[in-house]
Amino acid sequence: MTPSRLLKVQTPALRWRRKGETPDLWFGAHNFVAVTDDRGHVLLEFHGIARGPGGAPLKIYGGLLPFRREVIWGEAFDHPTGFYEQHFPQAELTPDPGTSIEVCLQRAEAVRQAVNAREIAYPWPAAFGANSNAYFATLIAGMGLADVSVPGQLWAPSSDRLLLDEAALNAIRSSA
Repeated sequence: MTPSRLLKVQTPALRWRRKGETPDLWFGAHNFVAVTDDRGHVLLEFHGIARGPGGAPLKIYGGLLPFRREVIWGEAFDHPTGFYEQHFPQAELTPDPGTSIEVCLQRAEAVRQAVNAREIAYPWPAAFGANSNAYFATLIAGMGLADVSVPGQLWAPSSDRLLLDEAALNAIRSSA
């Protein structure tokens, strides 16, 4: 299947399911990029997650073990992970004219490698510092995409923080 859309998706960080009442209460967000085909099937997901040094899995997958040495780690999954649900807040990310989705995907891989090489400490508590939303902001900046507001947008701490400086981002954008 061919990638046809890049989406900003917000998975609610905290969910409170209310029996008999809709909608559920959501608070906070984990931003990520989903790549879909023309039928809306998720082909790829790009996430920033907590890992141990060198990308080692944590005892709690995707979670934090406070006061240990977690790092923000870029992950690219070639399958749906369970973070994506069609009813979560989301909107299309649009490449500049003349920039293909394939070029954006090459840039995404370069961002992932650059961030992972730096082994940036994941903060505790996660709402402050280099968290998954800072990875999302860095990822789309490196891909040459502008952030978009989504209907029902949730608070996403550190979504304006970049993990790479402008020189590194410019090098990534100009190399692909």
